[in-house]
Amino acid sequence: MPTSRELLNRRKAVSNTRKITKTMELVATAKLQKAQQAAVESRPYARTLREVMGELAAASAGIDHPLLRVRKPLRKSVVLIITSDRGLCGAFNTNVLRKAFALLEKLTGEGREIELAAIGKKAVSALTYRGHDVAQKWTGISDKPTFEQADEIATGLIERYAEKQIDETYIAYSEFVSISKQEARVERLLPLSALGGGEGESESKGAEPHGAGRADYIFHPSPEEILTEMLPLVIKNSIFNAMLQNAAGEHAARRLAMKNATDAADDMIVAITRQYNRMRQARITQEIAEIVGGAEAL
Repeated sequence: MPTSRELLNRRKAVSNTRKITKTMELVATAKLQKAQQAAVESRPYARTLREVMGELAAASAGIDHPLLRVRKPLRKSVVLIITSDRGLCGAFNTNVLRKAFALLEKLTGEGREIELAAIGKKAVSALTYRGHDVAQKWTGISDKPTFEQADEIATGLIERYAEKQIDETYIAYSEFVSISKQEARVERLLPLSALGGGEGESESKGAEPHGAGRADYIFHPSPEEILTEMLPLVIKNSIFNAMLQNAAGEHAARRLAMKNATDAADDMIVAITRQYNRMRQARITQEIAEIVGGAEAL
């Protein structure tokens, strides 16, 4: 049974921990507001851009653009995994990594050669721990992503795909759904043969068949020039949107995790205080009984 001094030391330690978790909760809340706004505002633009470019590509039937070309057979795949640089955000990173490892297992079973790229220290450490080689890594950018960073990452992938060094590219990230929910997703970036959304997305969401209700377009300049200019932008914007979604989800998950930790610390402090008061009351009662017994003996 712990002594009263041990209980006081334990309560002090829990109180100090509570100060840290409460501060981290407030910091995550402040960062979440800006990250959430950026993620929510970027989502309609990314979706509409893919839809419009999908219609333009379909209306330009017969144009053989490198980014639309599907390779047969598929030999080499690049998987880009986005996580956070820091922990203390619950199962946020674990959910993304679970999806990514499931994809790696699937591609490996199909006989693909896999190249891994990672954004965030947690992805790098998890892949290294499992014995995977990380060909490209970017750390320190997951908290506040910029379009310039996404542009750099996407440009390398686009050039390698156009030069036939890789056959397809996937991206694994966490989509910000709400403050209390983040959904791990895996989407195919290249080739852009299904511009309506992620792989299998149109079927799962009951979207219209490809080509239904398509508008007629008059091209100026030529369709080749438009696609050459805009298709790389789709890849860059898709990566940037994924980074924004992931950043907002990270702050939301950390805020929730730190709030739960703060609430647990409050409960521990109450329990320790109650145990200390009971021990102190028992000691006082015992001292009173000894005094009364000594007085009666006199």
